[in-house]
Amino acid sequence: MESPRRVQQMLVVPPEVQRWPTLLSPNEVNQIADRLGHIGDFKDIKSDGYLVEALVHLWDPTCSSFRVGKREMTITIEEVAGFLNLPIQGTAVVLPLVSNKVEFCRFTGLKESVLQGADQNIEAKFLFDRFALRDGFERHRGDFSFTSKEAWDRKRVWVYGLVMTGTYFFPRKDKKIAFKLTRILYDLFLGINGRPCSIIPTILADIFIACTTCQKGKKFFCGSNLILHIWGMEHFMRRPAISSSLPMFAYNWITTHHKRINRDSFPRNAAEFVDFLKNLTDQNIRWVLDWTDCTKPVLRTQASEFILLLGTQGITAYVPKRFLRQLGRTQEIPPVFDMSEVTIIFNWGMCPNQIPMKDRIIDAWVTLSDDVSFRYIPELQQKGLKTPQYEDWVTKFATSGQLDGPVEEIERLKAIIELKDREVLQLKQSVEVHKGKAEENKRLYEEERERRQEMKRKCGELYDQAERVKRPYARETKDSVLDRLKNFGDLVRNRLRDMM
Repeated sequence: MESPRRVQQMLVVPPEVQRWPTLLSPNEVNQIADRLGHIGDFKDIKSDGYLVEALVHLWDPTCSSFRVGKREMTITIEEVAGFLNLPIQGTAVVLPLVSNKVEFCRFTGLKESVLQGADQNIEAKFLFDRFALRDGFERHRGDFSFTSKEAWDRKRVWVYGLVMTGTYFFPRKDKKIAFKLTRILYDLFLGINGRPCSIIPTILADIFIACTTCQKGKKFFCGSNLILHIWGMEHFMRRPAISSSLPMFAYNWITTHHKRINRDSFPRNAAEFVDFLKNLTDQNIRWVLDWTDCTKPVLRTQASEFILLLGTQGITAYVPKRFLRQLGRTQEIPPVFDMSEVTIIFNWGMCPNQIPMKDRIIDAWVTLSDDVSFRYIPELQQKGLKTPQYEDWVTKFATSGQLDGPVEEIERLKAIIELKDREVLQLKQSVEVHKGKAEENKRLYEEERERRQEMKRKCGELYDQAERVKRPYARETKDSVLDRLKNFGDLVRNRLRDMM
């Protein structure tokens, strides 16, 4: 029996976060649900973390998939979008640029002076006391930069969304709310260039990157462990007696999750979960989740067979055609790319202002498309069908690792990254050159200033001597006057020569 690495997760949320959704009106809840799904209902999800630890152990970062026996499975865009009841098509991708305290205060309406000592994050309870409770505005009126109750009502919904997002989608080990998420919420509430934004790729990217970093030794799962937990439970632990005719849209899949799970003979730890998953048969897997819209799934972009995903922790990608069975289609041999080649993990979990491959990521999201060559047959969607060629291929893949495949696109991306690196290096070198020139110019300026000061001093001395020359001495002869004037002229000529 294998022993997966222990992974710390957000398993117990602060009591204020659990209570907050109960204090909102239905209208306020719907405002958030339109952008984040029924996120407040995650408070009812119970997890011991063992399934997530097992999935991290089975994660393959080269193809962004979980190795469940000889099968490849992953969380898809459709699965996250359907679970949260959020749209994909027609949305703009969120750019999770890091926000600071100033932007956080502008977003919440809090004064900077009340956040002394908080530079990058804040306790959820601090925000709960000021925005969740109905008397929060009256009790803490002096903490706000606005003066009207109407402004507080509007900000109250925004701050609730920020706290829920920072708890369930992008958690921190210390359970605080990160200021860096402010820009994401701005995009979600205000849109980009008149288009609504989607948080789906951001969630998916952080889950993938968390699996990769935890497998490498990082202790805390920095993605949405609860979404990964629910995904695994619904695929591998679903009760067969549940009706398959559940509504596709406007159904709360979060609060009803526990009704669909079979808890008989439940694995007791992560190692047992690993063995359980490896020994599953195709018939034991719920291939298409109840909420997955298979009619027109994302299978590629206009320019690529893989989907680039930008998260708060980095950039990664996945190839949808490796997971056709989860989209109600027959699995064939997919395009092969090494996803680790395009995975970039941000330093300190901070998205840089100059996002690598930014234009390519944006273009990919607006050109998501289906592939009509892969036919969808609803009656066969739970069969997990595959071609014999694929079965031979995946068996060979499982034993030999990454297979040869088209690498031109990977090479192009690597070339783009290398070009950007060279541009950055050239900019640094240019800065050093200009810095040296600036220091040289400063030195020349100081020397010129000193020379001018010396010239002013000598001119002053000449002026004083000229004044004395104009005054004749008592009983001075004409020859003496001429000699004195001649000597003064020589002195002036010598001084002028020195100053040239």
